[in-house]
Amino acid sequence: MTTTLTNAGSFAMTEFDAVAEQHQAMDGMPLVDYFPIALPIYLLQIEALVAEKRELMPVEEFALKAVSMGVRSSSDVLGTLGLGTGYGEKLLQSLADDEYIAQKPELVIRQKGVDVLAEAGERRIYEKVLTVAWNPVTQQVMRDKHALKKSGDLKLSRVVRVVPPSTKLPPLEDLPLERLPAWHLDKGEQVIRFLEVQRRSLLYVPAVLLIYGRGKGGEPLARVAIDGVIDSTSSVAIARHEVLPRLGVDGLFARRMGATAVEPRVKPLGALPGNESLADLLKLKSTLQLGIAGLERKDSPEAAAKLDAKKSELAIAQQKLAQFPIRALLPFEVPQLVDVALQKAKNDIVITTTLPIGERLTSLRLLLLEQVLRKGIKVRILISDRPTEDEFAMNDGPGPILRTLNDMMAVHPNFDVSFLRDTDRVVFEVRMDDTLVGVSNEPPLGARSREPLARVFSGYQLSGSKPVLAYTESHMSAHHLAVVGKIKFPAPTRKPSGKTK
Repeated sequence: MTTTLTNAGSFAMTEFDAVAEQHQAMDGMPLVDYFPIALPIYLLQIEALVAEKRELMPVEEFALKAVSMGVRSSSDVLGTLGLGTGYGEKLLQSLADDEYIAQKPELVIRQKGVDVLAEAGERRIYEKVLTVAWNPVTQQVMRDKHALKKSGDLKLSRVVRVVPPSTKLPPLEDLPLERLPAWHLDKGEQVIRFLEVQRRSLLYVPAVLLIYGRGKGGEPLARVAIDGVIDSTSSVAIARHEVLPRLGVDGLFARRMGATAVEPRVKPLGALPGNESLADLLKLKSTLQLGIAGLERKDSPEAAAKLDAKKSELAIAQQKLAQFPIRALLPFEVPQLVDVALQKAKNDIVITTTLPIGERLTSLRLLLLEQVLRKGIKVRILISDRPTEDEFAMNDGPGPILRTLNDMMAVHPNFDVSFLRDTDRVVFEVRMDDTLVGVSNEPPLGARSREPLARVFSGYQLSGSKPVLAYTESHMSAHHLAVVGKIKFPAPTRKPSGKTK
């Protein structure tokens, strides 16, 4: 269950990849970067003055009207309404307990009963503690239900936590009562005013920051998606927030972290491809993948027939894409290349990456990896950075993944996971046999480990033995991929505390 009142929900990066694919263009501008962020939310426990109108049941209303018209005995009231003795006596006792009538022993209507008949219900006022989610970035009460996460959970997943612009809450009289979500209140309740904040907790709502390019020299456009939907209010607020320059959305955005390092590796291999020849085919591929995902959730003969047809169309589109010897990748295609390699490799796979994390090296990909290794296919995962003591020891983050990979190495001699000597690597690869290699500035199995995080994505897919072998010889030889040891050899290193990864 996803709600602002719990810490439920998964902060899966695979979902962020899907969101990026869904929003791969905005007003004609291409997606040039994306990564998960966490928007701050103050969860407030507020004591409030609440009014509630209690509606009378028809039988209660008729009983009160009978007493108000002069019927004085219980038996006469019950006889008039045609009620049995057991239920009728309980009804009259309930009306007496609520001080609507008095039994002296004759029945007499009290002033409260007169008032409730006149208003067709009773209005009660009382104090109640409400949970309100305040977004300090947008300066608004959160009206929708979203999963919230604690700060420590996000740190281990290397998710960027947006710092609240101010820790100061607005005056309680300025909180908009009319914008309080209806699910905060019981039926018939209405907040009169807020009295006091009893407690506040800083939590975070998962989101994805999407960055679109405006062309050479143009300032990038930033948008925020929550639960896969572009949130206009958060997008406008984040543009005014200091987080964008802090993340690297600035004048150096197009020249940072491998943005200019990928193309020089590919350019000597042949003419760089133009996106115009691929745009329609890539759009068709994405549309078919989204359609297939939707049909797989339906259970009907019609859906099954459509599913088969779309899968056939997708296979044709993928075959056409594979025929391009060199083509530009889109940002979200990098983890998809891992899936292709794990499913289609015949001899060997080499992946260079930052520390693998569960959001990218998912349980499904681990299963595919196990199946590949059982076939005798050689797999190498080469890691550029090192785990901190916290990351290595905790039951979340990279530590458990590294331990799982280490266990798999002990079982499969054709599996190697090692640490690269080059810890400042900004270009990463996914190579399958001598037929395909993807090269980009996005780590395929990990998160970015260098600040600032934002940079223009740059990536290419090389297909066919000639360009793949040429790239391998120039950039993926034993000399270029020198290692310092396997998982169990390097000691975890402690990094300065307080630094956001």
